[in-house]
Amino acid sequence: MPAPQPKILLIVDDREFVQNEVRSIVGARRFGDIIYKRCALIEHLRSALPEWARTRLFHIRTADELAKLRNAIEQSSEDTAGFVIAGRAGFTEPERLKQLIERLPYAEDDFTDRFYKPLVVFMRNAHRLMDDWSAFESAPLHFRETAWHGFQRLQSTIPLDLANIRDFLTFTSCSTATRHFNAVEVDAYYYTKSSRDKRKMLAEYSFYALVPESMRPWLIQPFDYRDDGSRASYKMMRYYLADASLQWVHGAFDSDSFRAFVERLLFFVRERPRKACSKARSSEVAHGLFVAKLEERAKQFLSMAEGQRINTLVSSSKQDLDLNRQLARYHALYQRYADHFAFDHMVVGHGDPCFSNILYDQQRYLLKLIDPKGAVTEDELWTHPLYDLCKISHSVLGDYDFVNNGLYSVGFTENNQLELRVSHSNHASLQPIFLECMNTLGYSRKIIRLGEASLFLSMLPLHIDHPNKVMAFLLKAHSILNEVERD
Repeated sequence: MPAPQPKILLIVDDREFVQNEVRSIVGARRFGDIIYKRCALIEHLRSALPEWARTRLFHIRTADELAKLRNAIEQSSEDTAGFVIAGRAGFTEPERLKQLIERLPYAEDDFTDRFYKPLVVFMRNAHRLMDDWSAFESAPLHFRETAWHGFQRLQSTIPLDLANIRDFLTFTSCSTATRHFNAVEVDAYYYTKSSRDKRKMLAEYSFYALVPESMRPWLIQPFDYRDDGSRASYKMMRYYLADASLQWVHGAFDSDSFRAFVERLLFFVRERPRKACSKARSSEVAHGLFVAKLEERAKQFLSMAEGQRINTLVSSSKQDLDLNRQLARYHALYQRYADHFAFDHMVVGHGDPCFSNILYDQQRYLLKLIDPKGAVTEDELWTHPLYDLCKISHSVLGDYDFVNNGLYSVGFTENNQLELRVSHSNHASLQPIFLECMNTLGYSRKIIRLGEASLFLSMLPLHIDHPNKVMAFLLKAHSILNEVERD
């Protein structure tokens, strides 16, 4: 017979909406709806619970859910315990939270994590909530101003208060998931990145010292490069800033704040050091970035068993989604517009200024770029003028950050064709701001988007460990190619 479940009600009180500085990063939403490492915070908490606890969880957001909780308490026996977690509580070590929940059936004392405005409250008798239900109904426990006398102090697991901007940035500053071949370690002062790709680590580390002095204020200086034989690593000072990706996918920008952000980012693009070159040389570099690399990555993808499976799946829905067909369309368009990739200069480029690599403070207009493609020699600094813009565009226009954060779905239309659905909010009203600023610099939307299509297709083998994401990239590239052809 199965073991009896502990008599515990787990309550996540998520009625509160984000306010003040945190709201400027994630927009108007409840804390449980904040996206962290590809899913909502409430789902992270749910996944950290023991199996038995998930069936005892009450996620409180509305009056109806509060009424259901009251009914459950009233129907429970006097030996039923209650454990209340504030929606704003951030747990940096989910395993410790799981261990705490596992120990709750054996707890002999009531406890909180702090004596004033606690984020977790354990009551051996859940009916204590009924003693002052009207106060609990009107506001969460962590709003109460009085001290929690008679409650022990929790020592093992102290949550961060995500309503506090410092705690929020501590919690989310490493929210972007790393690729499978990279690793990141973070402490209170340093951000340490390591990888088996030692040359890439050396290139990222060397980039800061090699770039012209005028670019360095936009970058974070790396230090302490190490090569231990199998891996290489370097450190950077930890900046408590949210990346632009987190702000973008949460709809935290309005027209004014987004314009300020785009103007600063494109100022960086406009001010990059240049050196003259022939148009033939520029075309050669463009071909290497936008054609040769794409062909190499496509070949790599189709050599993988999982890549073949995904390609077969998407093409069975619609033949035009087949990677080889998309490559043929891309090549034809690139040939048609090849002259637009011929410039009379090269630039020192960042190489990967997608929004997750841009730290930004809206209130202070502070912008820092991280994780450059890098360079080991001065010659490797120079790149094509359009490449960084295409990377920026695939965040603004291409929904890359939504896909990368899991805010999408791949489903079927009524005609049984695959369709990419993205969870937008106010982004359609902000994208014209980017197009306006880009047009002011003299860049063509059509050409930027064509280069952007190559980026999506080039990323396929790099994200092979997330098949749905790969399908999303194939669908996104297909829609961009349609757009370029229509224009």
